Amino acid sequence: MRKKRKFALLTQEKLDQLVTFAIECAASNDPSKTMKKFLTTMSVIAALCGAMVATAQAEVKVASVSMTDLNIMFYKRVDVEASLKKQENAIKDEINARQEKLKTLLEEGQKLQKQMDPTLSEAAAKKIREQAASINNELTAEQEELKTFVQRRQIAFREIVRRELALISKELHDTVQAVAEEKGYDFVIDSSALSAGSGYRVFPFVKSNVDITAAVLEKLNAGAPAGFDAQAELERVRGAAQQQTEQSEQPQE
Repeated sequence: MRKKRKFALLTQEKLDQLVTFAIECAASNDPSKTMKKFLTTMSVIAALCGAMVATAQAEVKVASVSMTDLNIMFYKRVDVEASLKKQENAIKDEINARQEKLKTLLEEGQKLQKQMDPTLSEAAAKKIREQAASINNELTAEQEELKTFVQRRQIAFREIVRRELALISKELHDTVQAVAEEKGYDFVIDSSALSAGSGYRVFPFVKSNVDITAAVLEKLNAGAPAGFDAQAELERVRGAAQQQTEQSEQPQE
């Protein structure tokens, strides 16, 4: 446990004594002595205030961490992202398969319509109409089922994403807290935090010597698989973001 330093507190009693002393100085008939005593009084007040502030600053330890970089370089985030992408692709494949079935039914219905001819016998025409009606009913049912399927899958997938990201976020914050407690920090600020209104950094400047991102990342990735390169992942994500920004800034033809 960190040993606390003595706190130089400017109490109300001390302040009253100093004010009384200053009044007595002002009532003196000797101007030179009055000024000397007054300056002495103010020096004492300034010294006490300075000691109080300096002591308070010495007691509070502040660190910074980039939560954005930690999230990118956390190996579990990469695993979760890959798993979610796989699930998303599986949903897309199933939707595509259902859409292909709808396309096939639609084409069959169009073929039957082309077979309708005034020269056909009543029996033949009736058979085609019945087949077309059956296909149309099936097509309508498949469309409704596809709509319901997509809605269910979207809701379920959003919940999976929310739950997985919440677990990642909790582990990030728990690890930051653990490292901060180990190192005796009182506050940890997120140096990567952006203002919701302007998009600028909440903390425009943070000294690198108070950054504990590397220490937190080491603890986070203690169980990472062999060969996992956190720095390479950071560069990949940043590169992709930069490329996307450049593409969005290109003039539309």
